[in-house]
Amino acid sequence: MSKKALAFFLTAVAWASIPVSSLGAADSSPSMPIRGVWMHPGFFGPEKTAALEKIRTTLDEYAKAGINTLVMLVKDTSGHVYYAGEIGVPDRAWNWDFFEVFLAEARKRKMEVHPWFCVFPESSILGRVREHPEWLIAGPQREMVGAVNPALPVVREYEISLMLEVVRKYGVDWIHLDYIRYPCEPAEPYFSFDPETLRLFKQDSGIDMAAVKARDSGNMAWNEWLNWNRDRVTVFVRELKSALATTGRGVRISAAVFPDATNASVLIGQDWPAWARERLVDMLCPMLYSNNAGLFEKLAREAVAYGKGFCQVCPGIGIGTSHNQNTPEGMLEQMRISGTLGADGVVFFSSSSLNAPFLEKLKTAK
Repeated sequence: MSKKALAFFLTAVAWASIPVSSLGAADSSPSMPIRGVWMHPGFFGPEKTAALEKIRTTLDEYAKAGINTLVMLVKDTSGHVYYAGEIGVPDRAWNWDFFEVFLAEARKRKMEVHPWFCVFPESSILGRVREHPEWLIAGPQREMVGAVNPALPVVREYEISLMLEVVRKYGVDWIHLDYIRYPCEPAEPYFSFDPETLRLFKQDSGIDMAAVKARDSGNMAWNEWLNWNRDRVTVFVRELKSALATTGRGVRISAAVFPDATNASVLIGQDWPAWARERLVDMLCPMLYSNNAGLFEKLAREAVAYGKGFCQVCPGIGIGTSHNQNTPEGMLEQMRISGTLGADGVVFFSSSSLNAPFLEKLKTAK
């Protein structure tokens, strides 16, 4: 092995070798690469005694494996919440404050917790959205999907109110954004053609979108429409950052984002490199769910370049997803790639797939 190759190999191995001082005391100092996991309350179940026992067992195993960051779902894609609040609609299967219990156990182990919000997906039959069906995205033929419209200021205000409630009630240090975009189904792009959105767009651009016939990228009006909708999502992130600043807590923002930044900006209105440049987010987690190491490296390299000097970048490694089924060896290889590229850590998707063979590999990777 050449000296250059040996140096490359040793750097990668060193990054994947995260020391843990003792069970229940994971070091979360800045010098320690982040090992995170996306987690769902359903992994633990709704029965409190059994859930608490599994939370303790799981977090103890995670500590042994060097995991120091827990991205816990608190608002799902139906709009249900998993904490005791006054605004959102709780999942009735949990008749106790799941997040409070989980957060307490994580803090005992000195683990960072990012409350995870699926931001814009909502059900039309729940809570405030049921009262305001006009908040939902309406397509060109007035068909509706299960997502509220980022272009509407009242929608952005509502979703931010949920996050502020969690910050104030639980004193968390992070907010994690997922589905921070327009829907990708039934088509990309899928922006809202409701009357209020068309009015706001015309107010800002002078263009009557209802009168635009050629809806393709050869039409300057259509391009302006794409850009305007993209910017509504960025406005949301900007408004959230400003709102969090009013709490006086220095709360940081992490975000799960689509893998290809260029396509995401156009097709789902998610311009996450701009969020980094404007320092609107503190951590980006591009969801690089693939067993193809070359493709993973290509997109991880781009993500690190976008975030360099602006925010942390922690590639999302798919363990078991709709896009891939990884192996423990594949996981370690993607961790090594991330390290050599200068990433700040990785986040695994998800707890339901991060089973014993993967955890054992993480323990031996120290």
